[in-house]
Amino acid sequence: MSSSLSPHTPIDKNRRPWHKKSHLLDGAGGQHLAFTEDISLTGMSLYAERQYQPGQLCNIEVPVLVEQGLRHYRFNCRVIFSTLCGMRGFRTNLEFVDVPLENKTLIQSVLARSL
Repeated sequence: MSSSLSPHTPIDKNRRPWHKKSHLLDGAGGQHLAFTEDISLTGMSLYAERQYQPGQLCNIEVPVLVEQGLRHYRFNCRVIFSTLCGMRGFRTNLEFVDVPLENKTLIQSVLARSL
């Protein structure tokens, strides 16, 4: 039996769509435009301008509007995979490394939203 998922369907029930323009900061000091696709307690996926290697460490800086105004959250991540996905760029799955409590709270608030 095969299943068919649309590109906007989270693969896992613990993921939620989370579309944000962000910046990926690689270990070489480069800053690249990225667009987040979804998020879970353990990681996120995004579309990036360039391909990253599995195991590579990076940071994602995501602007989020909160009650006090615009806040830039930074996530320390490890690349799980990165593959070309048409005109959108490289679909890149990231695993979180050392998530601060403030970021966990943000993630939990995104996950609490209904689909």
